[in-house]
Amino acid sequence: MKLQCEVEVINRILPTFGMRNRGKAARAVLSIGRHLDKTTKIQNIYLMICTLKDKAGCKYKLKENIEQFFTRFVEQGKATIRLKEPAVDVCLSKVCSI
Repeated sequence: MKLQCEVEVINRILPTFGMRNRGKAARAVLSIGRHLDKTTKIQNIYLMICTLKDKAGCKYKLKENIEQFFTRFVEQGKATIRLKEPAVDVCLSKVCSI
């Protein structure tokens, strides 16, 4: 499954160190897929975020790693996925499916 949207990844640990997140939302393609680890034979589900600057993308493990979904404004094309490890919030806006 692929979605084209504005994505902002917010690190929740930075404020504890007195730092601010300088990031802003970037246009990206969000993909969800499975990957089979050949050594352990375990199948993991990943969320991949590819932008124009980072074409290889960032991968986040989803299986048993989602802390909470925020879907109050999903009708407006907005949602947030809170992950346990790494401690980040993936904020989605202007979502349209490909």
